[in-house]
Amino acid sequence: MVSNVANVLFLLLKYYSIQIPDNPVVSRQEKKLARVLCNIMDQSKEGDVMIEETEEVIDEESGDWEPEEFQPYDDFVLPSLDWLKFGDKAVSRKDAQTAIDYYRNTTKGFRSLDSMKFRFRWITDSKHIDKLRVYEKEKNEFQETRTNLLRFLSNRLFEVVQDKLKTGFSLHDLDLQRFALHINNKETKIQGFKASESWITSWKKAHRIVSRKITKFVTRKCMVDKELIKKKAEDFVKACRREMSLFSPSMVFNSDQTGVQKELYGARSLAFLGEKNVERLIQSKSSLTHSFTFLPMLFMDGTMGPKAFMVLAEPSGDFPPSRPIPNCPNLEVRAGKSHIMTKDLMREWLKLCVFITENPKKMYMLVDSWPSFTDHISIKECIPSGFDVTIRNIPPHTTGLIQPLDAHWNGPFKNLLKKFMSYALAFHTDYIIAQRNNEIWMISLLFHQISSEYFKPFLQYSWKKTGYIDSSSSFETPAKFCFDHVGDKACHEPGCPELSFIRCSRCKEYICFNHFIIVDKHLCPHK
Repeated sequence: MVSNVANVLFLLLKYYSIQIPDNPVVSRQEKKLARVLCNIMDQSKEGDVMIEETEEVIDEESGDWEPEEFQPYDDFVLPSLDWLKFGDKAVSRKDAQTAIDYYRNTTKGFRSLDSMKFRFRWITDSKHIDKLRVYEKEKNEFQETRTNLLRFLSNRLFEVVQDKLKTGFSLHDLDLQRFALHINNKETKIQGFKASESWITSWKKAHRIVSRKITKFVTRKCMVDKELIKKKAEDFVKACRREMSLFSPSMVFNSDQTGVQKELYGARSLAFLGEKNVERLIQSKSSLTHSFTFLPMLFMDGTMGPKAFMVLAEPSGDFPPSRPIPNCPNLEVRAGKSHIMTKDLMREWLKLCVFITENPKKMYMLVDSWPSFTDHISIKECIPSGFDVTIRNIPPHTTGLIQPLDAHWNGPFKNLLKKFMSYALAFHTDYIIAQRNNEIWMISLLFHQISSEYFKPFLQYSWKKTGYIDSSSSFETPAKFCFDHVGDKACHEPGCPELSFIRCSRCKEYICFNHFIIVDKHLCPHK
């Protein structure tokens, strides 16, 4: 972010509205502060200052913020769904039945309103008699009014969220929506309830659950000349484009190793207003420091390679025979004493994922400058008869600019993983994410989702963003399509009572967690 220092000084003078002294006595602390500010502004002239946003939970006493009134859900709340509302009183169904029996226990067939009011103090007008009559007919099928059910749902949601936050779960608006929909699906059964964004927003304000951002200045010093890096990247892309014109887009691919934490979590979470220290639950502390390596292939035509490579750390360097790994058709999984790729593992990747019958015989291979990738002799030793490959190594320090997977694929894929893990942690606490075979199936199924034909424009955009192609179509990100549109949709499996947690990008069906990865493995046959 390049800044004009003169404009910044103008704004500072305008903000403080003070007269500048001619020859002030300056303290050491003031000189130090001035040097820091000068350093920031000097770097801002070169574009080396960015504004970073991080989250801070609001202190209850730090301002005059007041929650908006949450109507009509925050006043009278039924103790449970076994109770009925009569005016401002909660009446058990047993007491309601007692009132009905008394109401009918007369030769006339019913008692007067005055008689009922005298016997049952919670009956105050004829509407309450009408309600008793309806309850008499419907009995167990009787439902309270929509407003009362919403009040109950709101209260139950607060109980759930309060418990989750106190236990240390990291929550976001999507989690609140899912909690509300699960409560409605299992308990209140309110027709047409969607837990919309506006409903969740109002609910959070009423219950003083907030998430705020602050801004801070962060300075970055470039270790190498930025202009030189930019020029090197542009020249490399130009040269590649000339060569790529001789290949079909389905022959050009990029591969990149990405490290993935065994448990991914967002840096943000909802919290109660006034909570200063926010601690959140994870399944395993070691999962935050242990990773695995994932190596996919992204083709320029907007398709993924049929197989990706995954490296997991095992103490012995091998998977124990007593605990075999699952056979996932779109993954080749290998073990090492660490999750770091080696030259031998690269050779396995080439033989098992690159030079296979499903891929073109002639390919243009775009990879970074990892030493094993620059060893073209070792790579060519792995090329079987009938295959031909042109290898190009992206210059060091430029991968963030011109490596397609790095620029626009790794992040969205990890976002898919975060959504999956967040849901599992909130709704399926017995599902151990970092357990080896669970981890492998999670990667396999989500890689299967992001590889679908529906995401072809999204996958092509990685090549456009890095300059290798000139245009791409509009698209929806995988996380948005798969998770943000789930809402209150039921699982598509016949007879399944669960709400869905994901929408398949291939068959477009809504699927619950059990039928996606536990009971079944949803490797959808559709493209």
